[in-house]
This record gives sequence, structure tokens and C-alpha cells, in this order.
Amino acid sequence: MEPTVIEYKPQTQLTRYVESYLLIQCDENFSKSIIPHHSFVLTIKLKGNHHYRMNSDFDSLPTISLSGLRKTVKHNALSKGSEIIIVKFQPWGAFSFFNRPMYELNQIGTSGYELFNKMDLDELQSRLQEARDNRLKIEQLENFLLRAVKNQNINPRIVESISQMKASQGKIKIQEIASIVNLSVDTFEKKFREITGVTPKRISSIIRMSSVVREIPKYTSFTRLAYDFGYFDQSHFIKEFKSFTGKTPTQFLV
Repeated sequence: MEPTVIEYKPQTQLTRYVESYLLIQCDENFSKSIIPHHSFVLTIKLKGNHHYRMNSDFDSLPTISLSGLRKTVKHNALSKGSEIIIVKFQPWGAFSFFNRPMYELNQIGTSGYELFNKMDLDELQSRLQEARDNRLKIEQLENFLLRAVKNQNINPRIVESISQMKASQGKIKIQEIASIVNLSVDTFEKKFREITGVTPKRISSIIRMSSVVREIPKYTSFTRLAYDFGYFDQSHFIKEFKSFTGKTPTQFLV
């Protein structure tokens, strides 16, 4: 049985930092493969157990955890009765909450207690548990996030660079983006990695493969699909696709 997944958009004051919230509630045990996303996510576990597997063994996420950008598919498992909230940050958004180089945090499952004030997190957990309905849970979460913002200044060059990547479906060259935002390639890559946690090439490749996943049902030829998205080596394309989704293009469409 599929879990109940409700997506909420952030209030106006948080849209510059947060892309969306997902509230996930499971009536039965549930597992799903999650493709890489282009930004950090904050996961808050309210009930049950939440495990993930990247390669071999399953690991358990802390009650509140921050996870960075991945190159490969992640397999999630939620126990019966689980309830979690996921905060999907804008690609540049998490930086405003932690105000430190995000490449230091680009891993899976950093405990929120290493990043936020313990009393604030304990209060958030208590308020979320007491909330009478889902909308009130999101309201309590947003109150916490509004208090947690440390740096309200967002670098417009990084925002523009990611906008360029999305507009081109990840096919634009990094040198071209650096020129558009009027920075040298070295300066651009350094600032980009500080704010997003990874290199421009990494996020661009995630955006490109995410676009491939969206567009693949429209194609009858994988060779044409690979060529249209700038992959000139068919075997390299299939290898990257399988790493990203956990399946070959043929298996993905079954």
C-alpha cells in the first residue's frame, strides 16, 4: 500500500530558502528508491522507523537529520505507522540556516542536534507531536525555521546560475554559466560549492539526469535520448542512468 504523501508549499517569507515540505504517513511497511535531488533535505521523524540503504546495509536516520546531495539512488524503508516530514531546501537555501560552508555537511543523516540548539529542537518535536492536524504541524515547523534563519542574504549569482542550469536541462557548460554571472570559473566554483555543498558540475549533472528521467517516456530510442541530452557515449549514459535510478533505461520503463 502506498503511503499518504502531502506536499505543502512554504509561506512567502520562506520561499527564498525552502522549495517544499512533504508529510509522509505510512499505514503499512513501505520501501521506495529515491533518485538524487539537487538540494539538501531536512528529515523529521515523528513516528516509526526510517531506514535507508545506499550500497549494501540499511542504516537508520536520526530523529532529525540533514542530508546533502547524492550521486546515486537511495533506497528508503519506512515501518508501519511511520510519519515523517521532509523539508526540501532550495539549492542555495540550507546555507542561510547554517551559515557555514555546506560542503562540510554534504553527507547523509547529519543529526539535527549537531546543527541546531537542543532546546529549540526538543520544543519543535513536542509541538509537532501535539499538533492536532497536518496543517498545524507545518505551521509549527515554519515557526521554527523562521527563528532558525541565520543569514538572510542570498547570493544572486548562485541563484541565477542554477536558473541557467534548469533552463538548459543541465546541458549548459560551466564556463558559460561563469561568464553569464560575471565570475572567473575558479571563483564561481568555489562560491558555488560553499553555498550548495557540491560543485556546479554535480548539480548540473543531477538536473540533467532528472530531466532524462522525466522525458524518457517520450522516446522510442535510448540512443536518441542520450544524444539529445549531451551523452555521446551510450554505455556511459546507461551506467549513469542505472547509478541514478537503480535501473537500466529498459527496466525503468517496465
